[in-house]
Amino acid sequence: MNKSFHNFLKISAICSVLGAITTALLIFLPNPEASDFESRVLLYQNTLYLSKLWILFIHPQVNFIASLGIAFILFKKYPSRIVLGTLFLFIWALSEMSQQALLIDALNQMWRPGYIAAEDDISKNMFTTLMTAAGGISDSKYFLVIYGFGLGSLLYGLALQNIAGYAKWIGYSLIFIGILSLSSFGRYYLGLSFLNGFADFSYTYIYPYLQPLVRVAIGAWIFNEIKKSTEATANDAITSTIQES
Repeated sequence: MNKSFHNFLKISAICSVLGAITTALLIFLPNPEASDFESRVLLYQNTLYLSKLWILFIHPQVNFIASLGIAFILFKKYPSRIVLGTLFLFIWALSEMSQQALLIDALNQMWRPGYIAAEDDISKNMFTTLMTAAGGISDSKYFLVIYGFGLGSLLYGLALQNIAGYAKWIGYSLIFIGILSLSSFGRYYLGLSFLNGFADFSYTYIYPYLQPLVRVAIGAWIFNEIKKSTEATANDAITSTIQES
């Protein structure tokens, strides 16, 4: 493995740690209260709310780059799982970025300020319709978010579970996370209400702590793979020198 690939893997490992940070921020930062229509409209002025939207925009980017590090290491061993998993994670990342771009730009830089600035009922009704439609568009993007994330996590987990050491436990964790995400997809969009208990319990007591830890573990595993590759290259060079002499 040459230096360029090592550098890429270092970037992917760092991105996984950054992904742990963004995950923790999204989970543990409070959501601003907005219980009625007028208070929701004014969220475009709320720094905490807007900050979380920007974190959600960055979040899939760093985590997708981290997944490419896993893909590079495991592609030769498990090509089908890695290629398909990467495809679904790409769908997740692009959908989530698109969802947040809609909320950051159209909803909070155009439609909500436009509603506040509107001076007649026709204009206010127009912006009310646009803001209402934004909820449906955002939810349709979320449809792709949890579908792609669920399948991508599951497939990557099925690859990692075959690796010796703690990578196996990363694999088991990703399998659980993938199943959990697909369970949410099932209950939200397929009407599978029997999944509510499992999903609610997992998202309350397991996922908030498991997901950031998995991201940190992935970063550590990638760094460990870089170390092993460097040591193997050094040993090969020593062996070659001895044989030549």
